[in-house]
Amino acid sequence: MREAKSLMRLINVISLLLIAEPLIKVMVLKTQTGLEWGLIWSNIMENSQTFTRFFSFWLLSPLTGVFLLTYSTTANILYFGLTLFKIYSLISYEPFTWPYMSKHPHFSAYLYEGVNLILMGYLFYPFLQRFFLSRYLRNVWDARGRVECRIPAVVLFEGHGEFSEGVIQNISSGGVSLRLGESIQRSIRQGKIVFYTQDHQPMSFDFQIKSHREKDEKTFLGLEFSGLSPREKIYLRSMIKEQGYQEDALKLAS
Repeated sequence: MREAKSLMRLINVISLLLIAEPLIKVMVLKTQTGLEWGLIWSNIMENSQTFTRFFSFWLLSPLTGVFLLTYSTTANILYFGLTLFKIYSLISYEPFTWPYMSKHPHFSAYLYEGVNLILMGYLFYPFLQRFFLSRYLRNVWDARGRVECRIPAVVLFEGHGEFSEGVIQNISSGGVSLRLGESIQRSIRQGKIVFYTQDHQPMSFDFQIKSHREKDEKTFLGLEFSGLSPREKIYLRSMIKEQGYQEDALKLAS
């Protein structure tokens, strides 16, 4: 889960930078203009008299940073909108206008929005997988990154009342192919699956049954994960990549 932990750290750093962005802008103004602090402050207050400018300068980025720390879908959408707004502001910037008061925006603004754009693409990659890549490129490329595996799992089917043990045969960011040693009712359509990653981290997801097949007194199910939070998606994608690396290593060794 190294990738997930690294991404969590990156999100935390970007969130803190978003929270501190108004102060960073003040420091940029000081660096660019060389004015006294009193003049800089009066300039900021003069240009923040309207609610729109006040909200944009002092509150928009900090609020986005706070929401981003919640790892919620709403926070990701807000972060997406803010990033697009800031990129548009850089593209449409007019020389010597608020808030940079220079011919061009400060280079740190370009760097910062470049990092935001990369992070935004990563956070919204599952959305692109499900609604674009897996639909239009599925015959060319497995966009969901499905990998073969043999992971013991425990499932609780809604309405079944008992736990059942099975083996995950392959996994992707959208779901798993599960083999059970017992038959289940075809009327059961959903439940919860629990398993452990290679580094013994517990994973638990709600699912919908999308396919049901019986063979040799075994049941083969196609499960689609449902209600995944952004945090769960990050951990799941990290696990799949590590599983894929292990499978590639085993193939090379054999």
